[in-house]
Parts: sequence; C-alpha cells; structure tokens
Amino acid sequence: MISDLTALDSLGWAALKDALNQRVVISAVKFVPSKKNRVWIVETDVRPVVVKRFLSGRCGHEFEALLQAKQAGLNVPYPLHIASDYLVTEYLEGESCDILINHMFSIEAADGIGRWLALFHQKLGDGINRKLMADAVLSNFILHEGSVYGLDLEDSCLGDPLDDVGRAAASILGSEPFFTPIKFDLCHRMIASYSEASNSDIMQAVRPFVSKHIRIDASRAAARSLERQWPELA
Repeated sequence: MISDLTALDSLGWAALKDALNQRVVISAVKFVPSKKNRVWIVETDVRPVVVKRFLSGRCGHEFEALLQAKQAGLNVPYPLHIASDYLVTEYLEGESCDILINHMFSIEAADGIGRWLALFHQKLGDGINRKLMADAVLSNFILHEGSVYGLDLEDSCLGDPLDDVGRAAASILGSEPFFTPIKFDLCHRMIASYSEASNSDIMQAVRPFVSKHIRIDASRAAARSLERQWPELA
C-alpha cells in the first residue's frame, strides 16, 4: 500500500502541537506544492501555521536563518518550533509577488523586494561577503499588510549581495511575459529601490549577475523540457 505523500504524518502533527504548546482543533489542512520539500498550511483554533517537512536536510539551517533574520527586525515568518525534519512557522496572509509582478505588474511589489534585499544584506553580515537569501525568486516573497516579506531562507549562505539582486532581476525578466518593456521597468524599479535603500548605485554593477542567472534559468528550462519529451524536429 502506497502512503499519501500529501498527508501530514504523525511526526508532523506532533511538531504542530508542540509549536502551539497545547491541544488544538484542526479546521483545515492545505497541501502546498513545493519543488524541494513538503509544505502544509494548517488552520487551527489557536492560529494558522505553516508546517514544512524538509527533504533537503536543511531544516535546522532555515530555522536558524529565520530566527536570526527575525531578531534583526526583518520581515520574515516567525519560526515557532523545530523537530527532526519538521519546521513550524507562523502563517502570513498575503499575495505572492510572483502573481503581483507577472499578472498585475505591481510597482509596490518590485520596490518592496529591492528594499527587503537591501535590509537583509545590511543587517546580516559584514564586509563584501554577507548573508544571501540565495533563492531570491518572486515566489519566495509575499506582500503582507503593505510590506514585502521573504519566506524561504533554506539556501541562505555567505556571498556577494549582487548575486541576490541578480537572481531577483532574472526572476522578474525571465518569467512570463518574458522580457517585455514593462518587465524591464519593474526590474529597474527593483534595482533602483535596492540602490536607494543601500545607498549604493548598483544599476551597472549588477548586470553580469542578472545575465548569469538568466543563463542558468534558461538551462533549467531546457532540462525540464527534455525531461518531458524529445523535441519534434523538422
């Protein structure tokens, strides 16, 4: 018998109860698709939470990164509990910046991502090598109560801050609609917002990093296409 991989198991339920430190009444459980892990939004009579089961072995890393970011005053979900491969965090109601930028062309979201990354780099690390989000794609940001929040710090590491900005810019340009004038405008707004918040003009310096991540994303897209089938050749 094959188990339901979308269902929260007994270890996940135990982590949830420990996070809220009491018995809870569950009103709804929603499985959220994730590329690397398994994620659930659980509504309880206490508060809604996110339960994340890590398949990458980086549960402790994300817990520490979120805690460090929260203590520095950054907009991230509050980490509530960690147990084995399970992390429980607060649930933040908001609109994904993926939708806001790709479907609504939101200047507010683009500006907010730039400011968030600048604050993240300023507050976490010293000198040239600073803490990077390292997966600064649009789907890892939401707009919550008028402010942008970063959600996923699993891959955070030390490095050049411009790599994060380049990753975010490539995510804006390289998602449908691709490379349109309005997407370039939103990309420039995000970079300008970062420059203003960090008091540094990076518009030209960041171009090689944007180019690098566009090339990486294009390679990944080609690989995904080949996974599905061979292309039909004329």
